[in-house]
Amino acid sequence: MEVITNSYPVRQFNVTYDWQEIRERYLRLYAGLVSDALEHLGYHSQCMASGIYPLTHTMKVAGPAFTAHGIATPSRDEKVHDIRLGMFKSMTPGCVQVRDTQGDTSCGQFGEISATAAHAHGCVGAVIDGSTRDSNYLIDMGFPTFCRFRNPVEAFGRFMVVDYQIPIYVKGMDGLLKINPGDYIFGDNDGVVVVPFDLTIQVLELAEEWFASEAKSRQAMAEGRNPFDVYEEFGRF
Repeated sequence: MEVITNSYPVRQFNVTYDWQEIRERYLRLYAGLVSDALEHLGYHSQCMASGIYPLTHTMKVAGPAFTAHGIATPSRDEKVHDIRLGMFKSMTPGCVQVRDTQGDTSCGQFGEISATAAHAHGCVGAVIDGSTRDSNYLIDMGFPTFCRFRNPVEAFGRFMVVDYQIPIYVKGMDGLLKINPGDYIFGDNDGVVVVPFDLTIQVLELAEEWFASEAKSRQAMAEGRNPFDVYEEFGRF
């Protein structure tokens, strides 16, 4: 849905499920298991490339992608604020902001003020295929933020978001990884997994099934049972 409001477009992607319930269920899982479920369904390249991690090891992100496309540019055009206004107004409850950066390393491409504005419009976390700044503020406010590195340099005059809620490409394990608005983003201390929108529930249910089996397998192993018997009974090891 796109609506023009005061010269900036509002583009909202509305999911077809209860985002709060699905988010709570995903947050009980871990990235390796979500990745395994995707592999089982034939999707072998859905993880972002190694090196993207949360600011603290306990942070997790789970929610439909709100995509933002950024470029390196020396422009200081104040009209960029119209883009940011439209971006924040387009956010829906439970979304995870995902920014591409085209490999730019010149500055901090996401910070505390952006997180504050995003959070006020329903965003529950951010995945930046580049850098953040204001890291201590982001940690103190408890806003789950994933990035590749940290950089204190201001973005204005170096980097800007020029579009949003469009397909973007980030660094993946096997080259570029496409992320569409609404694809489900899940990340923990091991990295970030991208679940295609149409598979959001199917992957969740399969991962939950395996999660329960793993708990039983883990307990059996701790009791010293024969690992062959454990694998035969529970199918997860």
